[in-house]
Amino acid sequence: MRRKRYFASQSPQQNLDSFLDILTNTVGVLMFMSLFITLVAVQSSTIVRTPLAKETDKKPNFFEISGNRVIYLDTKAANQQIKDFLGNLPTCVKPSYISGFVDGYLDELRNYQSCVQNQLQQLKEFRVQTKNYEVELVDLESGSWQYNPKSVNSGESSKELTQVNSEYRTTLSQFAPQKDYLAFLVRPDSFATFRQVREIAWKAGFDVGWEPKTPDSPIIFGSGGRSVGVQ
Repeated sequence: MRRKRYFASQSPQQNLDSFLDILTNTVGVLMFMSLFITLVAVQSSTIVRTPLAKETDKKPNFFEISGNRVIYLDTKAANQQIKDFLGNLPTCVKPSYISGFVDGYLDELRNYQSCVQNQLQQLKEFRVQTKNYEVELVDLESGSWQYNPKSVNSGESSKELTQVNSEYRTTLSQFAPQKDYLAFLVRPDSFATFRQVREIAWKAGFDVGWEPKTPDSPIIFGSGGRSVGVQ
């Protein structure tokens, strides 16, 4: 009597292996996406974002908020000193060459070059003095001036700001909300003080703009000033 032979099909096992591979890959992708989203969410909580700025015809008046102190830059006084200094520099007239007068032209050219060098040297040595900053030229080509704080104790602390006759409030009284707005350059350690001075500015009727600054980044104004829009 012939025995029947039965052969087990391998297809179901192969299909199950393929399904498990797909399932494993899908779970891996989902875990990666979950981890990525978590990291982005955590990181986003540490990023400082400034609101969108709007255009204005008002003039900015700059303050630095550092070490939980508010410090007035007084760019108006600094710019006036720079203007006066440049106006008092000797005038350097570049000579024009006239055919047949080579020696005279060369003498005038040397005098012109000496005059220009003298101007450059005076610019390098020149320092603007405001109450809280010493200002120096750092880039002649772009006309960039850097504001270096004179002291870590310049300006006012958050406690002093609460006084009715505080220096900050007195400074604001020199401006007109219809013509001026306040621009704050805020260091990472001073956001609490920034919110305090912003609240005072709002109550006085001023528009406010602000820009975050890293702890060590210098404050530099170009020849065209600096732009921090109203927010």
